[in-house]
Order: sequence, then C-alpha cells, then structure tokens
Amino acid sequence: MILLSLHSHTNLIFNPGKVKLKAAMDKIKAGQKIRENLPESIHLLLELIKLPSTRGNEKEIGRLLKRRIEDYADAAEYVALPDSLMNDPDYSFKLDDFSYAGTANLRLKLKGQGNGKTLAFNTHLDVVPPTPGQENAFSPFIKDNKIFGRGACDAKGQVAVMWLLLKTLHDLQLRPGGDISVDFVVEEECGGNGTLWVVRQGLQAGGAVVFEPTGLQVANLIRGAVWFEVQTRGKAGHSGSPGSTVSALQEAIKAIKSIEKLREELLEVSRRSLPQIALHPNPMPCTFGSLHSGNWPSVTPAEATLKGVFGFLPPFRREDIQAKLREAVGPDQAEIKFNMLNSNPSFIEENHPLVRALLEAATEAHIDSKPEFMNASCDAWRYTEQLEIPAVVFGPGLLSAAHSSEENMPVDDIRRAALALIYFIDKWSGLEPAG
Repeated sequence: MILLSLHSHTNLIFNPGKVKLKAAMDKIKAGQKIRENLPESIHLLLELIKLPSTRGNEKEIGRLLKRRIEDYADAAEYVALPDSLMNDPDYSFKLDDFSYAGTANLRLKLKGQGNGKTLAFNTHLDVVPPTPGQENAFSPFIKDNKIFGRGACDAKGQVAVMWLLLKTLHDLQLRPGGDISVDFVVEEECGGNGTLWVVRQGLQAGGAVVFEPTGLQVANLIRGAVWFEVQTRGKAGHSGSPGSTVSALQEAIKAIKSIEKLREELLEVSRRSLPQIALHPNPMPCTFGSLHSGNWPSVTPAEATLKGVFGFLPPFRREDIQAKLREAVGPDQAEIKFNMLNSNPSFIEENHPLVRALLEAATEAHIDSKPEFMNASCDAWRYTEQLEIPAVVFGPGLLSAAHSSEENMPVDDIRRAALALIYFIDKWSGLEPAG
C-alpha cells in the first residue's frame, strides 16, 4: 500500500524514467528508516521533558541536546547570549539581577552541495512553568500512544522531530542541495529573546520553518501579541466617604472595557482583509491575566495594576496597537507600559513557493494539511520581518494542549512530521546521496 501510494505521487512531480523510480525507492527507505529511529527519538523526548527548562534554567538542556544530536550535523555550536542583549530595544521581559552566564542557543549546520535553495529551521528549548493541577509536570509518561509532560508539544516534541529528521538523513547518507541551519533557541516563551539573538547575529536563508504545535497544519498567518501593564491611580479613603475618594480598581475596570471595545473595532478591520480568519470565533483574543488592587475591603484603593495580552492581526503592527491602547486607557487616571512581549504578526501568501512545497510534502506523507491561521504568537515574525526570510509554522501536537495540565504529544505525529519534512527538504532544496 505504501509503495503504490508513494509511487503514484512521484508520477505527478518527478520527471519520467529512472529518476522517478529512484525517487520512489528513496522515499520508501526514508519511511522505513524513520520508523526504525522513532523509538530513540521518543526516548530523547522523555529525557528532555525531565529537564525543567523554564526561564533561567535552560543551560543543561542545550548540553544534553548537543550530545545527542551533534553527530548528525556538519557543525554544532553553542551560541551564548550576552548580557548586553538586555539593552536591545526589542528585548522582552527584562528581569532585575539577571545574567545569561552559561545560557546559550544551540546551532546546527548541514552543508549543502551548492545546487539548491537554503533553509532555516527554528524551535525552542524553554517551557512555561507547570499549570495548576499539572502534578509531576517534569516526570513524563506515555499513555494511549501519547507522551505527557510539560513541553511535550511546546516545543520539546518539535525538537524530537528535528532529531528524527537529522538522524534519518544521516543514516541514509542524504545531503541537501543547499545549506541548512537549525537553531534551538532559549526564551521563546517570554518574548523570543533567543531568536532575537539569532537576528542580531545575522542569518540568510531562502525560507524558514518555525516549529510549533499546529496539528500538522501549515500556518502561513500567525497573529501578533502585545503584552501590556496598566497602572491606574485613585484617591484612597473610607467607604463611608465615597464623595471624596476615587477607586483605582474601578478605573482599571473602565480600562478593561475600553480595551475590549478597541479589540472589537480592530477585529472588524482585520476580518475584511483576511478571509482566512472568518471561521475562527476569536482570532484576536485579548486576555486579562491579572488585576491587583487594595489591601482592605472597606478602603478605596489608590492604585491598581492590570496585566494582559492583546492579540492582533494585519494590517496592524505592534506600534499601532501600543498607540491605540494608550489612547483607549486615557492619560488621566492610568499609565500603560509595554515592557514584555511585543511581536508583530507573520504572514506570507498561500501561493508562496514555501507554503506550496510544505503542503505538497505533507500530502505525500498522508497528512491532510492546508494553509492555516495560528491563533498564537511565536518567533516566526522575526524571520519574515526582521530577517526578511519567508517563514511558515509547522509541527505536530495541538496548540490547545500546549501550556495545559494535559499537555501531550501523539507519538505517531512525530513520525509523520519528520517524514513530511524530509519530503519538504527534497522539494525545496533537493536531497542527493552524500559523497
């Protein structure tokens, strides 16, 4: 069944004759080798999940991964993040008394044969802290052919896919036509500081794939996000003298209502220009994550702090959103700051060669994939905008499972993703026997 299916696809996309037959045989070998290597990739994923690589605790995971993967690349190097990065205008979520000593991205390089397009891959090693109710988040287990644990799909499962891909290419002695770089980065979850360092060092590639859990859909539209902090001011006083007090808490509630109204207005604009989001019930979510105010029930609070994240889409950019949020909360009783994550949307057209190549590859791997909208922010915009490299987002696992108490990764999705990506590299850059 596999032989007939793969052979029928090659009839459509390869030249007739011996090349077509050879391509079909190579694909069968790739599928077989991926199945052989899958158990070892699962073992690696279990090891990675056991490392609680939350922010500031990302040193050990890079060292472990380097040992496990460096034999399958032409070069593997740590790329240390300097403390000076914290002064970068695009740096996100600055912490007091923080140092990067020993924290690094891991970069791999595969040298191409000089006759194909170049490619960049990216995924992240850090995870968010355990979710309330997620007991033993860093003690992974397998149930119903799924791997459970913090980072299973976001994004250590993506790392396992890349390991499986590189190990299979190595075993089959296949080499891409163009150079391939792979960046395993830190600090994606707090705003993308690891990929920011990739940007500042400079990178050139014909296309990029950023790995996140998309359910094996090819995401060509990824929303942006602006994290905000609103501080409202009032006048404290006794509950018995309401005429002489101003509640900072009520001012914060007014700010919430104003921000919600702004979101509705901007969403209507984006819906008119992006038919891809028409079926999504809330493609521009605004989340109010925390509100702190007061210390006694009968005292009107003089200060309140509201924190949240404003999701948005083209045609808007982060500068637009920041300006509109400032206007929405007003200057009289509130001050707004944007000192955390501030990312633009990422978008390339559905007919872009990068999108088409990955969709065709997914089809050949028996994945029902289509151009999709990803209702979350990630590092893709740093490629499309800051590096001017067209990028898509792709990966196994579901976004709805990420950051949840039931975070998991289906084992077979790792296999299917790796197979689709081998086909994709062949379409984009070409794969030929080494030597």
